[in-house]
Amino acid sequence: MSYTTMVSINGTTQQVFNAISQHVQKWWGNTDNSVSSVGDEFTTSFDSTYWKFKISEFEPNRKIVWKCTEAKHIHNGYEGIEKEWEGTFVEWVLEDNGQNSTILNFAHNGLVPELNCYEICFPAWERFVTQSLKSFVETGTGMPHLS
Repeated sequence: MSYTTMVSINGTTQQVFNAISQHVQKWWGNTDNSVSSVGDEFTTSFDSTYWKFKISEFEPNRKIVWKCTEAKHIHNGYEGIEKEWEGTFVEWVLEDNGQNSTILNFAHNGLVPELNCYEICFPAWERFVTQSLKSFVETGTGMPHLS
């Protein structure tokens, strides 16, 4: 089963969606581009690791899906992880929870326990989605991995 998580964020669906489409570098990692429609592309990197994504679904303030089109994942002590994300989909679905609150349902479709990187990617997504993204939307300050 692919990795999923859910988090309640004090912010509107528009604020959360904008963080995911326009400000990835503020809560995840170095990013070369913001996105605003299907087909847009961006790359996020940590040191020598990078992932390239293409937007496959874009429904403002409701849903965005990133397809990983290229990966070079390097992590000391982990063999065979370099290309594991290629062809996977990172899906963000937002629900208005009322009173300036949003439920974010996150799935990394294709990130499964059988992958070599799962044991490091699972806690990393937990940190970046449930802590850093949440903090960025709620306070303006995230905890990205910038290099």
